[in-house]
This record gives sequence, C-alpha cells and structure tokens, in this order.
Amino acid sequence: MLKLPQASVITAALLALWGCTHSGTGRVSLPSEPAIQTTSIPLPENAALDLVWIPPGEFLMGQQPGEQDAYPNKETPRHPVRISKGFWMGKSEVTQAQWEAVMGSRPWSGRRYASDNKDCPATYVSWEDARAFLAKLTAITGKPFRLPTEAEWEYACRAGTATRFYWGNDPDYEDIDHFAWWRGNVLVTPELHARPVGLLPPNPFDLHDMSGNVSEWCQDWHGYYFDGLCINPTGPGFAEHRVVRGGSWLTVGGHCRSSRRHHEPPDAAHSDIGFRVVMGETPIKAAGEPEFTNVFVAGEEGVNTYRIPALLLTPDGSLLAFCEARKESQADASPTDMVLRRSRDGGRTWLPNQVLVQGEGAEALMNPCPVVDHVNGAIVLLCTSANKVRPDHHQHFQLTSADSGQTWTKPIDLGARIVEYDDTFNPGPGVGIQLKNGRLVAPGYTGEIDEETDENWHARVLYSDDHGATWTLGAPVPHLSDESQAVELRDGTLMLNARGNMGKSRRGVALSKDGGQTWSSMYSDKALNECPCQASILRCRLPDGGTGLLFANPDNHGEKFGVVERTKMTVRLSYDEGKTWPVKRLIHAGPSSYSTMVQFPDGDIGLLFEGGEKHRREWIRFARFTLSWLANG
Repeated sequence: MLKLPQASVITAALLALWGCTHSGTGRVSLPSEPAIQTTSIPLPENAALDLVWIPPGEFLMGQQPGEQDAYPNKETPRHPVRISKGFWMGKSEVTQAQWEAVMGSRPWSGRRYASDNKDCPATYVSWEDARAFLAKLTAITGKPFRLPTEAEWEYACRAGTATRFYWGNDPDYEDIDHFAWWRGNVLVTPELHARPVGLLPPNPFDLHDMSGNVSEWCQDWHGYYFDGLCINPTGPGFAEHRVVRGGSWLTVGGHCRSSRRHHEPPDAAHSDIGFRVVMGETPIKAAGEPEFTNVFVAGEEGVNTYRIPALLLTPDGSLLAFCEARKESQADASPTDMVLRRSRDGGRTWLPNQVLVQGEGAEALMNPCPVVDHVNGAIVLLCTSANKVRPDHHQHFQLTSADSGQTWTKPIDLGARIVEYDDTFNPGPGVGIQLKNGRLVAPGYTGEIDEETDENWHARVLYSDDHGATWTLGAPVPHLSDESQAVELRDGTLMLNARGNMGKSRRGVALSKDGGQTWSSMYSDKALNECPCQASILRCRLPDGGTGLLFANPDNHGEKFGVVERTKMTVRLSYDEGKTWPVKRLIHAGPSSYSTMVQFPDGDIGLLFEGGEKHRREWIRFARFTLSWLANG
C-alpha cells in the first residue's frame, strides 16, 4: 500500500493554491479559503451520487508556453475561456456501485484489468455507454445530467491554478504519487487496475482523481482549439473521435497534466477510461461560433482522396462545393473525376456527390474554377484535363449551368475559345469573380518546370467580356508565382493575391488597372504568411454598410513548400483594401491546406477547406461563422 502524506501538509498546500488569484496567471477569482458546496443525489440500491458546485469564471485553456512534456499543436493555442454559468460536477468518477444501481449491468466483470470493488470507477465503458447511463440517470432523478464539456473539465481540474498540475509544476515528478494514480505508483504493484475513488487528496474544488486513476470521457467531439476568447465552448460540430481528459493508472506522469488532451472513437471501451457527471443544462455555443460539416471525406464513395475545393453561392441561394475526386491515390494528376455536392440549407446538409466530368482511364480532371455571371444567372465552370498533351500541357473544359448547378452542359473544349491560347494554363484553383463592368475573371497561372530554375510559373488571369463565349489570356505577372485568386477593389483596381515563389515566406500581390490585361510588379504582403500554399480572398459586406476583404490560408511562415507543415487555417479581415489586416481568427489549428469562401445574404461567412486530424488530406470541411465572431477574435 502506498504511504500518503500527512493531512497537515496537504491542507497547507491546498490553502496556498486557493490563496493565489492573479488573473494574469490564468487563475479565476477564488475566495481566500475554500467555500465548497456539495449535494448528494440518491440512487436505487441505496447508492448515492455526490456532487460539488463549480462556480463560473475564466481561465487560460491549453498548455503554458514551453510547458514540460506538453504535446505541440494538440494543446495550443492557449486561449482565454469564460465559463459563464456554474454547474454541479461529480465529486469522483462514476463508480461501479453507481453504474450498477442505474444500469443493472457490470461491463467490467471478469476483466483482467479491473477489480470487482463497488468503490472503483466503472470501466470498459464507451462514450456511447456513458451517454446511455446519463439518459437513464436523468429519467430516474428528473434532473438534467450530461458529460462535461472539455472546457468545463479543464476549468474544474485546474480549480484556479495555472501550473502543469493542480498541485504545481512538479518538474521531477516528486509529488505526483501523493495526488494521482498513474503508472509510477500502480504498475509497480500486483494490482493492475484503477483504484477506489477518493483515496488521494482532492483538488481545490474538492474533486477527486481529476489527474489520474481513469481518464474521463467529455461531451465534445475532438477538434483543434480556436484562438481568442471562447465563451462556453462546446467543440466542433462533429469529428471522428470524442475527447478524453486526464491521466490514468496506465499513463505516464506527463499525461496527468491539466492541459493534456486525448481522443478515442465513441465506441471504444478500455480498462483505464471512465467518466464523471455534470448536472446542468448543456452550454449554448457562443453567438456566431463556427458550425462544421464534413462535405468530402477520404475513402468515401470509393475515392482515395478529395482535394482542391471551390465554393460558390448560386443565384437561388444554393451552395455548390466542387473538388477533385482522386480515385486511386493522393497524387496530383492521378486518375481523377470532377465532382460537385450541393447544399440547399446554407451548408448544414449536403446532397450526394454528382460527377460532372468523369476521367477516362488515367485522365485527371483538375483545378475547378467556377464563376457566377450575375447578368444572366449562369454558372460557368472551368477545369483542366491534366497532361493531356504532355507533362504540364493540358486540355481545358468549360461547363455551364443555367439552373443554379442542378444540371450542366456537356464539357466543351475551352482551348478553341481562348485568344492566344496557352495549354500550360491552370485555372485557380479556387473561384473566379465578375467585375462591376460585367467582365468574368478566372485567375490562374501558366508555365512549366524549367530544369535550371526548378520552376517557371507566373500568375495571370483569363477574362471574358461576352459571358464566356470567348476568353482572353491576360499578361503574366512579372515575378515567379502560381496559384492565385482575384478581388476587385473599391476603385475598380483588380488585385491578384498569389502563391509567391520568390522565397520571401509572404503572399505575393499584384495590381491591374485594366481588368487583368496587364499587371504591376508583384510585392510581398508582410502581414500574410506563406508556407507556401493556395489561399482564398473575398470581398465582404460589413455590418456598417461598407465592405472589407477576407483572406484565408494556413497561417504559417516558410520559404519553400515542405519546410513548414501546412496547419492553422486562419481567416483575416481588412477594412482598408488589404493595406492592413488587423483581424484574424483561427478556424482549425491542425493540418489544413487549400480553401475557398462565400458570404451569405445574412452576412455569415462560409469557408470550405482541406484538412484533418493527422494529415491535411483527410477531408474537405465546411465552416459557417459570423463576422462578429471573427471580429471579436
């Protein structure tokens, strides 16, 4: 049996923690002495559920800068969180006695790594099992029980502290045995299972075993953190895994840190995962916070990888999401179809895949670049059949829809319609725009790999003044650049924002006074980081009746692709036509890549972007959020 520290030592340590209330360290304002409120809910079979009141407050969620044994990306960015309402939380993890009283079952029974002890946590319980328990508990008691959100869990675990563990930073793990059950004090014994709850001292909120014993299911789907203040965050709309928090009897000491995050499929059930209850209504998302929907997912519909998104809002209010369906591999120019999904409810649900152009054999249909002609209501889609002639030389197609994307013409050969046709042209990728004078503009680039310079691409645009009947290829931008997107400034100047290849780690920008026929020298926008990667830009309406510019890309800084990973999908806002970008907000901190945006009639912003949890090609996801949420960041 482990030797526990003297009660006087524990009491002094806890009082010291309670007395420190400096907001600059991420602490909430707590009384100088603990004023714990508890209640007990009777259960069948003479069992009871003890709860502790957790007051409202604010804290810094995530790892400290340079935190020892922390995991990069998973626990960052550190950001302020406001828990606006207090809630009742289980004093301990749900025990076997409590589980059996409610459910009448014993999922841990007969398992090698579990003990038949009514005071031990209920284990071998999945997230779905925990939800079933909470539903039945609510029915029995008439009170609203649920799992804690991930933010509530960390707030309750920290209990006003900002250190690695609630008892301090403990850099040499000299104190952890006194406060948490972990592999260092369990795997050295013959009893290889979770311990009865409440044997070790509680944290300053009087909660037992928050940092060890068993890890605990949370309500949230697992996703990456947002930047800026979050009020009652509830996680992404959905993902593949649910959040698991806290270390366990199996884990190393670093996993017992307050900021440590983990995730598991909702049907997973293990010897070291249990859960803790919360009594209270489910928090409401902060106004305008992003809602996420996966539109294309790798492996679905027999497609290996979906890439290169393009998003349009049609005249009838439908959303059209175009992309490449790479059938056999992730590789560029591998066998690929051009596909579309349509949403009639603002991106909340999506109709099935529609194949617009099917690649034959090894043919790769690539680089969708749609544009809406607001004069006649038509949608024109440009795309490329890659390497049709020889490497870096393509065939180009044009498709048209007169009914907001429900039906399409058969693809026609675009090359015959282009003045001074260059078969190295690549549209977009992304979307085209229509200028105030009616001109359709499809941004892109031309060129081919040069053995001496390694690359020789230049951004330029394709434009049409007769609704797509004929097209003209404008002059190339003088500097090395490729994938580009365009926006018309208030004075009629056309701005081209391009993936720069000059090694400056910044986005390249060129201006045209003649609608894309010629361009100024390209300059680097020092405010817009570059990995390099494709990016999106959009003119938006502001609540005050004016307009601004939105820009989205992975907010990383690296001179050459591959030097820095593409992560941190971020949206920025400029009020002065791109001279400055004072507003930015993180949308997805994990792997992320190409993107495209729209603005809805109600002012909301829609962002379609590539990304994933482990790599940037797992899905193409749609996020909808408000400008006020963006600006408040």
